[in-house]
Amino acid sequence: MYKTSSNLTIKLTINQMLMSNVHIGHKKKFLNTRIKPYLLGVRNNVYILNIIHTGFQFKTVINMIINLISIRQKLLIVKDRDIFNFRQLLNLNHVFFYDKKWIGGSLTNFRKVRQSSKFQEDNNFYNSLGSMRYMPSLVFFFDSDLSKWATIEASNLEIPIISIIDSNTTLSNLVNYPIVGNSKSFESVFLYLNLLVNSILKGHQKELLKILRII
Repeated sequence: MYKTSSNLTIKLTINQMLMSNVHIGHKKKFLNTRIKPYLLGVRNNVYILNIIHTGFQFKTVINMIINLISIRQKLLIVKDRDIFNFRQLLNLNHVFFYDKKWIGGSLTNFRKVRQSSKFQEDNNFYNSLGSMRYMPSLVFFFDSDLSKWATIEASNLEIPIISIIDSNTTLSNLVNYPIVGNSKSFESVFLYLNLLVNSILKGHQKELLKILRII
């Protein structure tokens, strides 16, 4: 359990991760050798991820996001072809999201791409990528492989990248802050989303406390 204030507690337990299938990787024939240090073994021909690492990695990321939001820096969240709608949960200040198939150049050629009809059609919701005016300070990917071109663009711009890393992830070398876990199941993605939203809320809370101290 990670306590970050008396008002909001961000919890992540081994039991939560097990119940959410965070520990279940892909079939044995799919493996990125960079992920080997994070494996416990194989069961029924499926890789089992060591979620002890996941807990420590999420703790680092949670603190990072809290501090980022508290100083009004921008966070971009990317979930290519999302399996459920999370827009209402992310209707928060300092946060942008993208849940469509990535349009090439959306980061590296942002000014030109945002003027295209396709981009405007995909970004007509509050706090979406379309309302972003300058580059984010951090990008969170639910699956860097599924969001391959977005990951490459963020890396080329040297924007720090957080991503869930599954046993078959191929772009792990581009991820600055990896979080080992199942990137495909609904249960695991929902758990990650809740942790992410609570971290953002905690960041806003910390920002408000700073303002009250000044007043």
